[in-house]
Amino acid sequence: MATLIEAALPASWRDLEACVAQILRECGYDTEVQKTVPLARGNVDIDVWADDHSSPPNVLAVECKRWSSSVSKNVVHGFRTVVGDSGANTGLIVSSGGFQEGAVEAAAYSNIRLVNWLEFQVLFVERWYQSYMAPRLREEAGPLIEYTEPINSRVSRKAQALPPERRVQLDAARKQYFGLGLGSIPMYISPRGGQDPLVPPRLPVRDVVTDELQSTFPIRSSTLRPCARSCWR
Repeated sequence: MATLIEAALPASWRDLEACVAQILRECGYDTEVQKTVPLARGNVDIDVWADDHSSPPNVLAVECKRWSSSVSKNVVHGFRTVVGDSGANTGLIVSSGGFQEGAVEAAAYSNIRLVNWLEFQVLFVERWYQSYMAPRLREEAGPLIEYTEPINSRVSRKAQALPPERRVQLDAARKQYFGLGLGSIPMYISPRGGQDPLVPPRLPVRDVVTDELQSTFPIRSSTLRPCARSCWR
Protein backbone atom coordinates (compact mmCIF):
# COMPACT_ATOMS: atom_id res chain seq x y z
CA MET A 1 0.00 0.00 0.00
CA ALA A 2 1.29 3.46 -0.84
CA THR A 3 1.88 5.67 2.16
CA LEU A 4 -0.89 8.18 2.85
CA ILE A 5 -0.65 11.45 4.74
CA GLU A 6 -4.36 12.13 4.30
CA ALA A 7 -7.08 9.69 3.29
CA ALA A 8 -10.03 11.03 1.33
CA LEU A 9 -9.75 13.33 -1.64
CA PRO A 10 -10.56 16.92 -0.55
CA ALA A 11 -14.19 17.79 -1.20
CA SER A 12 -13.70 20.93 -3.30
CA TRP A 13 -11.04 22.75 -5.27
CA ARG A 14 -10.57 25.17 -2.40
CA ASP A 15 -10.07 22.27 0.00
CA LEU A 16 -7.60 20.67 -2.39
CA GLU A 17 -5.58 23.88 -2.55
CA ALA A 18 -5.63 24.19 1.24
CA CYS A 19 -4.54 20.58 1.77
CA VAL A 20 -1.73 20.84 -0.79
CA ALA A 21 -0.52 24.05 0.86
CA GLN A 22 -0.69 22.52 4.33
CA ILE A 23 1.40 19.48 3.37
CA LEU A 24 4.02 21.64 1.68
CA ARG A 25 4.08 24.04 4.64
CA GLU A 26 4.65 21.10 6.98
CA CYS A 27 7.49 20.03 4.69
CA GLY A 28 9.22 23.32 5.42
CA TYR A 29 8.02 25.42 2.48
CA ASP A 30 6.64 28.92 2.80
CA THR A 31 3.33 28.63 0.98
CA GLU A 32 0.80 31.03 -0.45
CA VAL A 33 -2.58 30.10 -1.90
CA GLN A 34 -3.80 31.99 -4.96
CA LYS A 35 -0.58 33.94 -5.30
CA THR A 36 -0.56 36.63 -7.96
CA VAL A 37 2.66 36.35 -9.96
CA PRO A 38 3.74 38.92 -12.56
CA LEU A 39 4.59 37.50 -15.97
CA ALA A 40 5.82 39.13 -19.17
CA ARG A 41 2.26 39.30 -20.55
CA GLY A 42 0.49 40.23 -17.32
CA ASN A 43 -0.33 38.78 -13.93
CA VAL A 44 -1.52 35.25 -13.26
CA ASP A 45 -2.91 33.60 -10.10
CA ILE A 46 -1.16 30.38 -9.13
CA ASP A 47 -3.15 28.00 -6.93
CA VAL A 48 -0.29 27.18 -4.55
CA TRP A 49 3.14 28.81 -4.55
CA ALA A 50 5.76 27.15 -2.33
CA ASP A 51 9.31 28.32 -1.63
CA ASP A 52 11.68 26.53 0.75
CA HIS A 53 14.27 29.33 0.57
CA SER A 54 17.05 26.86 -0.05
CA SER A 55 20.28 27.60 -1.89
CA PRO A 56 19.98 27.23 -4.81
CA PRO A 57 16.28 28.19 -4.74
CA ASN A 58 13.59 25.54 -4.92
CA VAL A 59 10.23 27.05 -5.83
CA LEU A 60 7.13 25.00 -6.65
CA ALA A 61 4.10 26.21 -8.56
CA VAL A 62 1.09 23.95 -8.09
CA GLU A 63 -2.12 23.86 -10.10
CA CYS A 64 -5.00 22.04 -8.37
CA LYS A 65 -7.69 20.54 -10.60
CA ARG A 66 -10.62 19.16 -8.60
CA TRP A 67 -12.35 18.08 -11.80
CA SER A 68 -14.43 15.09 -12.80
CA SER A 69 -12.87 15.26 -16.27
CA SER A 70 -9.24 14.62 -17.15
CA VAL A 71 -6.73 17.40 -17.78
CA SER A 72 -6.01 18.16 -21.45
CA LYS A 73 -2.74 18.98 -23.17
CA ASN A 74 -3.82 22.62 -23.57
CA VAL A 75 -3.85 23.01 -19.77
CA VAL A 76 -0.36 21.55 -19.56
CA HIS A 77 0.99 23.73 -22.36
CA GLY A 78 -0.44 26.83 -20.68
CA PHE A 79 0.97 25.85 -17.31
CA ARG A 80 4.41 25.17 -18.79
CA THR A 81 4.50 28.77 -19.98
CA VAL A 82 3.39 30.07 -16.59
CA VAL A 83 6.01 28.02 -14.73
CA GLY A 84 8.75 29.07 -17.12
CA ASP A 85 7.91 32.78 -16.91
CA SER A 86 7.26 32.86 -13.15
CA GLY A 87 10.70 31.69 -12.09
CA ALA A 88 9.44 28.52 -10.43
CA ASN A 89 11.76 25.52 -10.57
CA THR A 90 9.05 22.88 -10.82
CA GLY A 91 5.38 22.83 -11.71
CA LEU A 92 2.92 20.30 -10.32
CA ILE A 93 -0.57 19.66 -11.60
CA VAL A 94 -2.65 17.77 -9.04
CA SER A 95 -5.71 16.34 -10.77
CA SER A 96 -8.63 14.38 -9.34
CA GLY A 97 -9.83 13.37 -12.81
CA GLY A 98 -6.60 12.09 -14.31
CA PHE A 99 -4.80 13.24 -17.44
CA GLN A 100 -5.42 12.77 -21.13
CA GLU A 101 -2.74 11.06 -23.15
CA GLY A 102 -1.90 14.33 -24.85
CA ALA A 103 -1.38 15.97 -21.45
CA VAL A 104 1.12 13.30 -20.46
CA GLU A 105 2.98 13.82 -23.73
CA ALA A 106 2.95 17.58 -23.24
CA ALA A 107 4.55 17.25 -19.81
CA ALA A 108 7.25 14.84 -20.97
CA TYR A 109 10.84 16.12 -20.90
CA SER A 110 9.79 19.22 -18.94
CA ASN A 111 9.79 20.44 -15.37
CA ILE A 112 6.06 19.70 -15.05
CA ARG A 113 4.91 16.73 -12.94
CA LEU A 114 1.41 15.31 -13.36
CA VAL A 115 0.05 13.61 -10.23
CA ASN A 116 -3.18 12.60 -8.60
CA TRP A 117 -3.91 13.23 -4.90
CA LEU A 118 -2.26 10.02 -3.70
CA GLU A 119 0.78 10.48 -5.94
CA PHE A 120 1.25 14.02 -4.63
CA GLN A 121 1.35 12.71 -1.07
CA VAL A 122 3.77 9.91 -1.94
CA LEU A 123 6.01 12.46 -3.66
CA PHE A 124 6.44 14.43 -0.41
CA VAL A 125 5.80 11.86 2.32
CA GLU A 126 9.42 11.25 3.33
CA ARG A 127 10.18 14.94 3.63
CA TRP A 128 6.87 15.50 5.46
CA TYR A 129 7.64 12.67 7.85
CA GLN A 130 11.11 13.96 8.69
CA SER A 131 10.11 17.63 8.89
CA TYR A 132 6.76 17.34 10.63
CA MET A 133 5.56 13.98 11.89
CA ALA A 134 8.71 12.67 13.60
CA PRO A 135 9.41 15.94 15.49
CA ARG A 136 5.74 16.13 16.53
CA LEU A 137 5.80 12.57 17.82
CA ARG A 138 9.05 13.24 19.68
CA GLU A 139 7.51 16.29 21.35
CA GLU A 140 4.29 14.54 22.31
CA ALA A 141 5.56 11.08 23.20
CA GLY A 142 8.67 12.06 25.14
CA PRO A 143 6.89 12.93 28.41
CA LEU A 144 4.58 9.93 28.04
CA ILE A 145 7.50 7.55 27.68
CA GLU A 146 9.15 9.01 30.77
CA TYR A 147 6.06 8.28 32.87
CA THR A 148 5.26 4.84 31.41
CA GLU A 149 8.70 3.22 31.27
CA PRO A 150 8.86 0.47 33.90
CA ILE A 151 12.07 1.64 35.62
CA ASN A 152 12.32 5.37 36.30
CA SER A 153 13.52 6.44 39.74
CA ARG A 154 12.37 10.03 39.30
CA VAL A 155 8.80 9.00 38.50
CA SER A 156 8.87 6.42 41.29
CA ARG A 157 9.81 9.10 43.82
CA LYS A 158 6.95 11.28 42.60
CA ALA A 159 4.57 8.34 42.85
CA GLN A 160 5.60 7.60 46.43
CA ALA A 161 4.76 11.18 47.39
CA LEU A 162 1.17 10.82 46.15
CA PRO A 163 -1.80 9.85 48.31
CA PRO A 164 -2.60 6.13 48.00
CA GLU A 165 -5.68 6.62 45.78
CA ARG A 166 -3.75 8.87 43.38
CA ARG A 167 -0.91 6.35 43.28
CA VAL A 168 -3.38 3.68 42.20
CA GLN A 169 -4.65 5.97 39.43
CA LEU A 170 -1.11 6.67 38.27
CA ASP A 171 -0.25 2.97 38.17
CA ALA A 172 -3.38 2.27 36.14
CA ALA A 173 -2.59 5.08 33.68
CA ARG A 174 1.01 3.88 33.27
CA LYS A 175 -0.24 0.40 32.37
CA GLN A 176 -2.91 1.75 30.03
CA TYR A 177 -0.55 3.95 28.02
CA PHE A 178 2.58 1.81 28.17
CA GLY A 179 2.00 0.40 24.68
CA LEU A 180 1.37 3.83 23.17
CA GLY A 181 4.57 5.23 24.64
CA LEU A 182 6.85 2.32 23.83
CA GLY A 183 5.24 1.67 20.45
CA SER A 184 5.79 5.23 19.28
CA ILE A 185 9.56 5.15 19.80
CA PRO A 186 10.43 3.43 16.47
CA MET A 187 8.39 6.07 14.64
CA TYR A 188 10.65 8.97 15.61
CA ILE A 189 14.03 7.40 16.45
CA SER A 190 15.90 6.11 13.41
CA PRO A 191 17.51 2.65 13.44
CA ARG A 192 21.12 1.96 14.37
CA GLY A 193 21.43 4.81 16.81
CA GLY A 194 20.36 7.49 14.37
CA GLN A 195 22.67 6.43 11.55
CA ASP A 196 19.83 5.43 9.24
CA PRO A 197 17.38 8.00 7.88
CA LEU A 198 13.88 8.10 9.28
CA VAL A 199 11.30 6.57 6.96
CA PRO A 200 7.51 6.57 7.31
CA PRO A 201 6.11 3.49 9.04
CA ARG A 202 4.15 1.00 7.02
CA LEU A 203 0.40 1.24 7.21
CA PRO A 204 -1.76 0.64 9.15
CA VAL A 205 0.35 2.26 11.85
CA ARG A 206 -0.78 -0.24 14.50
CA ASP A 207 1.25 -2.92 12.68
CA VAL A 208 4.45 -1.11 13.69
CA VAL A 209 4.30 -2.44 17.24
CA THR A 210 4.96 -5.98 18.42
CA ASP A 211 2.17 -8.44 19.16
CA GLU A 212 2.78 -7.98 22.89
CA LEU A 213 1.91 -4.26 22.64
CA GLN A 214 -1.10 -4.57 20.30
CA SER A 215 -3.66 -4.56 23.11
CA THR A 216 -2.37 -1.31 24.62
CA PHE A 217 -1.55 0.54 21.40
CA PRO A 218 -4.71 2.52 20.52
CA ILE A 219 -3.71 4.00 17.15
CA ARG A 220 -5.40 2.07 14.35
CA SER A 221 -5.20 4.70 11.63
CA SER A 222 -4.46 3.79 8.01
CA THR A 223 -3.08 7.27 7.37
CA LEU A 224 -0.22 9.14 9.00
CA ARG A 225 -1.68 12.51 9.96
CA PRO A 226 -3.81 11.35 12.94
CA CYS A 227 -0.63 9.93 14.50
CA ALA A 228 1.16 13.25 14.10
CA ARG A 229 -1.60 15.07 15.94
CA SER A 230 -1.79 15.24 19.71
CA CYS A 231 -2.94 11.68 20.30
CA TRP A 232 -1.88 11.75 23.93
CA ARG A 233 -3.95 14.68 25.19
